[in-house]
Amino acid sequence: MTDPINRRRLFRTAALAGAAAAAPAGVLAQPRPPASKAPPQLVQPDGGYAGVPLRRPDIRASAVQTALMNVTVANAAQDLRRNLAHVIDQIDATVGYFGEKDLVTFNSFALHGWDNWTKKDLETIALRVPGPQSDAICAKAKEYNCYIAFGGYVIDPDWPGHVIDMYFLAGPKGEIVSRQWKAATLRSQRATADFFVTHAVDVMDAFVERYGWDELLPVARTDIGNIALSSQFRDNELFRALAFKGAEIFVRSGLGGFTDADGELTARVNRVFTLYMSNALSPGNPRYFPDNGYLGGTSIYGLRGEKLATSDKHEAAVNATLGIAARRAAGLIPDVTWDLYRHVYDQYQSRFAPNAYARRIPDSIKDASDLMRSVRRWKA
Repeated sequence: MTDPINRRRLFRTAALAGAAAAAPAGVLAQPRPPASKAPPQLVQPDGGYAGVPLRRPDIRASAVQTALMNVTVANAAQDLRRNLAHVIDQIDATVGYFGEKDLVTFNSFALHGWDNWTKKDLETIALRVPGPQSDAICAKAKEYNCYIAFGGYVIDPDWPGHVIDMYFLAGPKGEIVSRQWKAATLRSQRATADFFVTHAVDVMDAFVERYGWDELLPVARTDIGNIALSSQFRDNELFRALAFKGAEIFVRSGLGGFTDADGELTARVNRVFTLYMSNALSPGNPRYFPDNGYLGGTSIYGLRGEKLATSDKHEAAVNATLGIAARRAAGLIPDVTWDLYRHVYDQYQSRFAPNAYARRIPDSIKDASDLMRSVRRWKA
């Protein structure tokens, strides 16, 4: 299985590199697609969806709840090695203590923690993929013949000036089989509190031009099921759209906003399996409370929104068996009375216009908030 993004890069990187070099600092050079370019057929009108043959009918899954250990700029290389070693130990532990796994998942900050970094800080500590972290995790996926989901803030040479919020799926052949950008994030929840990392909607036209419509809301079609990865929360429309495209397993990182209701709702209304990773009690971090008020509760949800397994506040591996073949045998996409709602959706516009970061790339939390206010469509 190959990485679809990398395939496209082989054809586009050379052409785009020249344009990027000629662009002013902080300004996107990627071309915008024609406004009339319509997306291809992404949802089957008969209610079905595509998938590849399953390796087994019941998938053995583990959602790992880790403490957050922040990477410091002064000791970035050492701290990143420490965090990677911890993640590798936890992969070994969840397989060693609980038996063979088909899917092992981590929250999106397991490799670098979280702090009130500046953009310059993040450019120092952000992950590079391929890099030491992805290479080591891919090696473990190959060793254990499983898939491993991990994520974080990423520097990608194809997107100069950006720090990207991204999730990855390592596969059993020892390679990254899916790279999934965080599609969007909740903006303007508090004044001057918009983080400055890039999401797909922030550069949507350039993203579609480079990777295509299917990658904007991607679903990895693997031999353990169709998998969608996201650190987004409180965005039911996103998960419904991914379910329309055939997602069967949702891997969700809920740091800072996880609630049982969110995990239950994703699973129940879309009839999908949902793995939701929170963080464990995290002592020893500067400028960070060991208990941030959103600790624990890492859970795996079944097709009716029921908890198949859950955790308390400590580091743990939450394990469950997912009846993916039975789900697929009964599997239609969510049944929505769309003819009843379409006229309302056609008139709706989101609070913020897309492509804000195509104007310029913000360099601080305050700057990101100022930029989003400049593309706000709604009343203040």
